[in-house]
Amino acid sequence: DKSTTTQLLEVYHDILDSLASGNEVDVIYLDLSKAFDKVPHNLLLLKLKHHGINGSLLSWFGSYLTDRYQRVALDGSFSDWLPVTSGVPQ
Repeated sequence: DKSTTTQLLEVYHDILDSLASGNEVDVIYLDLSKAFDKVPHNLLLLKLKHHGINGSLLSWFGSYLTDRYQRVALDGSFSDWLPVTSGVPQ
């Protein structure tokens, strides 16, 4: 795995090489940090269905994402269990 700094330096080097060769360079930067933590389960299932995922496979995704709960443990104390309605388990 490369650090962010190393990756940026490599991209910078590639850009300079392309410009030196007379090429135009377009760059798009996307911040996808925590993107999977924010996906609402119901919208994900609708999108899967829209893209042709249906039947038992869609049901499997639905059962995988529904009825999930989490709680926080800190120093031997536990919060209440709360439903997880967004985020993609990884």
